[in-house]
Amino acid sequence: MKLNKCFSFFLLLTLVFIPMQSASAKGLTDGRVIFGSAYTLESGNTLTGDLVVFGGSATIEKGAKVEGDTVVIGGSLVVDGEVTGDVAMVGGAVTLGAKSHVHGNLSTVGAVLTRAESSQVDGEIFNTATSWKQVENQPTAPQPLTPFTPQVSFDFKPFWSIANVFGQAVALGVLAMLVLLFLAPHTQRVGQAIIGQPFIAGTLGLLTVILTPLALLLLVITILLIPVALVAAIALALVAVFGWIALGLEIGQRFTAAIKQQWHPSLAGGLGTFLLALVANAIGLIACVGWLAPFLVTILGIGGVIMTRFGARPAEASVAAIATNPPAGPVAPPQD
Repeated sequence: MKLNKCFSFFLLLTLVFIPMQSASAKGLTDGRVIFGSAYTLESGNTLTGDLVVFGGSATIEKGAKVEGDTVVIGGSLVVDGEVTGDVAMVGGAVTLGAKSHVHGNLSTVGAVLTRAESSQVDGEIFNTATSWKQVENQPTAPQPLTPFTPQVSFDFKPFWSIANVFGQAVALGVLAMLVLLFLAPHTQRVGQAIIGQPFIAGTLGLLTVILTPLALLLLVITILLIPVALVAAIALALVAVFGWIALGLEIGQRFTAAIKQQWHPSLAGGLGTFLLALVANAIGLIACVGWLAPFLVTILGIGGVIMTRFGARPAEASVAAIATNPPAGPVAPPQD
């Protein structure tokens, strides 16, 4: 019975969570996210949105066009067509054909870059694998890498930003309702751990967020461990989402208690998660400091999940186990 519940939960999570993330940038149907498979944009076709590939290969044929950015992690990329945004490659190989045209920057991390002389790159080329800026695929004198300068855009579209925030809040609220149909006790334990020990939860979450990218980068550099890095990245994303839902359940239950109502955990958690995501992401629209709100919620959620082992046991259980079973000290020799 437990196995069927877990299987159903992860199936629902796949159907709801992955489409929400792939659509968060430019709409509900724009862009493509590919996991562990090959993708080919055939000649004459146009992909509106970003192209993101994890552990797979992507080919943009001659006459094809990507109206957005192209990112490949742990795979290969062949560009013979046109990319209107930036191209980024991590841990693999990227090839620019003779008819390729990249309007933005070209960046590689731990990857091999092969570029035809007639290919066009309008922006800068950052090849961090060799620590030199590569201009052509023919050997040239090394030049110092041009330092990266953050680009600040003032093209603010309030309607689409607000719609995006509201859409993400609705999607996360619906996901919370589905999760709480199966894992309400686990979710409640995580929320109670975060509320009861916020400092410990925040510290564990912050350490996880800092150390995990470093570990993933080491795994990506080791080509054979790229699938492990992909699984670890997905697991961390699931942990973060579960932490948001746990905090949303606490908010929903406190809200229903304030209005002297008793709702089903899925309804209370769905409403609380919706409100939490709406407020946190709305604060995230504030320039420079807005990112602190969703970041704080994320590290608290991750820490709470770690403290309770994904809600399998209360956080106090670990502390109580240590208190009732202290480490054994030196054993005194027997008295004659």
